[in-house]
Amino acid sequence: MKHFAILGYPLGHTLSPQLHRLLAKEMGEEIDYQIQQIPPEQLDGQLDALFSLDGFNITIPYKVRIMDSLDVVDRTAQNHGAVNVVGHLADGRKCGYNTDCIGFVRTMQAHGVTIGGRACVLGAGGVGRMFATECALRGCEVTMAVRSGSMEKAQPVREHILSVAPQAKVQIVDIESLNEGKCAFDLMINATPVGMFPKMDASPVQLAALQEVQTLFDCIYNPKVTKLMQFGEEAGCKVVGGLEMLVWQAAAAQEIWFGRQFTDEQVNRVTEQLQNTL
Repeated sequence: MKHFAILGYPLGHTLSPQLHRLLAKEMGEEIDYQIQQIPPEQLDGQLDALFSLDGFNITIPYKVRIMDSLDVVDRTAQNHGAVNVVGHLADGRKCGYNTDCIGFVRTMQAHGVTIGGRACVLGAGGVGRMFATECALRGCEVTMAVRSGSMEKAQPVREHILSVAPQAKVQIVDIESLNEGKCAFDLMINATPVGMFPKMDASPVQLAALQEVQTLFDCIYNPKVTKLMQFGEEAGCKVVGGLEMLVWQAAAAQEIWFGRQFTDEQVNRVTEQLQNTL
C-alpha cells in the first residue's frame, strides 16, 4: 500500500482523502491518505516525514513555501509559481508540480471547449492567477476583472503573466464594468468565492455581463449550480461547473504518482460519486 497526504493549514473540511481513495479504486489501488494540518512554525520539523511518503498534495499556505525544499520544479509549477503536488522522480529526487492547470485544461477538453480567443477571469487571487496565466500561455487575450479597490493589487499578477508569456495581451478592469454588457468573451472564468455555499444567492457579475459570453466556467463546486451559472444558462452560455476540475487535478496527481492515465469515463464516475456526497 502506498501512502499519501494533503498538507495545509488550516484545512477544515477537505474532500481530498475521499476523492483520492475513489480515484485509486478506479486504478485498482488501495491507498492510505492522511490529512496533515501542520502550523507554519512546525512545518520545517515535519518535512522529512512528508517526503518519506509516496507523494502529497499541498494547499494554502504552503504552495509557494514548499518550492524551496524541492530538488526539481516541473514546468507547470514554474509557469504558475506554485506547487500543489509533490512526487518522486525515478532517481529519487523530490519534484513539485501544478496540477490545477492540468485539471482546468482537461475539464475544458472534456467539454469540447477550446481555450483561445478572448478570456475573462473574475478575480486575481492564487487560482485566478493560474487561470489567467494558462489562458495567456495558450494565446488568449486576457481580461482580469477585479473589484475597484483591488486593481492595484492585480498588477503583480499581470507582471507575472507577462514574465512567462511576454507576447500576451493582458488588461485589468473593474468587475462592475462588465455589468454594462458591452464586452464579448469566448470564455469567462469565475475564480472568486462569490456564490459558494452557504452564500449561494450571490454572483460576482450580473446577467447582463454574460450576454456575449460563449462559455462560462465557474470553479466553485458547492453548490453544483451557482447563481452565476444560472445567469449563464439564462444568457445561453455553455456552462461548466467546478467539480470536474477538482477531480481532474487530483487525477493528474495520481497519474504522476502511479504513472498511469485516467479516462474520461473514470473521472466522470468519480465526479458523480463525489457529487452525491455534497
